[in-house]
Amino acid sequence: MDLEEFYQCLSAEDRNIYSEIADYAIKLGYKPKKAKTQAINYVFNNNKTKKHLMKFSIEKGKPILKMKFYASTDYSYIFHESVRAVMEEYNYKYTGCYNCGKCKDGLEGYVYIYSDGRKYFRCGGELVSIQPISHKVIPEIKELLNTQHRYYLSKAQKGFAADAQ
Repeated sequence: MDLEEFYQCLSAEDRNIYSEIADYAIKLGYKPKKAKTQAINYVFNNNKTKKHLMKFSIEKGKPILKMKFYASTDYSYIFHESVRAVMEEYNYKYTGCYNCGKCKDGLEGYVYIYSDGRKYFRCGGELVSIQPISHKVIPEIKELLNTQHRYYLSKAQKGFAADAQ
């Protein structure tokens, strides 16, 4: 898979981190495809599930990993705080259900509860930027990607079974 343009923008350490994550996603069946933008963006899509799992991009000269992991209900502080950060980045503009009709069996997304009790929902259709990433969080990233992929496969199989009837 050609991620060379993305990798050229990275330090040797970041290249090792991102290539390990990319290799894992590719093993799950997600192929990186360069987005049709001037910016450097690679979206990882799967032909079987018809879903995208993550994106690599360069923003303000820095590598960024954005991913979906709402199928997991248990994740560490960095992922929990990444959900909060993306909601606050847009001043809660993109919270709540969009009523797009994609959630069939209940809401699919992230819930963040502040210490004062405020509770927000972020649609699972949106990618969440994970910052900062290091070698230390790669095992959890892989587990979250795997859980999300298995969730997508189960949804695709249910859809296939319904179509067959």
